[in-house]
Amino acid sequence: MESSQFVSLWKSYEPFIQAMVDLFSPFVEAAVHDLEKGKVVAIYHNISQRKVGDSSPLKELKVDIDQFPKYFPPYYKQNFDGRPLKCTSITLRDTSGYPVGLICINVDVSFFQQGQELFQKFLSIQKEAQNPIEIFGGSFEEQVISMMGQYLEENHLQLLRLKREQKKELVQHLYKKGVFHFKHAAPFLAKQLHTSRASIYNYIKEIV
Repeated sequence: MESSQFVSLWKSYEPFIQAMVDLFSPFVEAAVHDLEKGKVVAIYHNISQRKVGDSSPLKELKVDIDQFPKYFPPYYKQNFDGRPLKCTSITLRDTSGYPVGLICINVDVSFFQQGQELFQKFLSIQKEAQNPIEIFGGSFEEQVISMMGQYLEENHLQLLRLKREQKKELVQHLYKKGVFHFKHAAPFLAKQLHTSRASIYNYIKEIV
């Protein structure tokens, strides 16, 4: 595709790009990449501090150009200043269907992570009973969530970003606190941690 044709192609998307960036300001950046040149050709609300003409970081997509999907599932990367960005890319194609460009959308999620941490601190409690059965009032679900919140706060962790080993350590901590005296603790924790009941039981077996 000739350069003028490519410019005409991505310019047809420009009203949508600009509207999206304005709507979600100040959290969203959009960049247009020319795949033939391997260069950034346009950037809107510049969060990453790149410049038009900079090389396109296509290697981070880990897919050959001719295998590019219609769009890439969201993924995380780190901004130059350490802030986490949640990203996706939409493929632009020529009349034959071959990928010729990308519209990359990068969302600064650091604000939302900070908010999550603040809510977590607000919802946690400073004291807990030795055995959750002895905690007065409230359902066992509320008690377990409270204990999880305190553990996550003390260890500077986020529930939605726990790795397998961190989930195991959390389950084992809750076991030692007596959570599994509750009949439905295992399925409840499995749901909260987005894992299976079998995994929950395997974590416990390692310490009993």
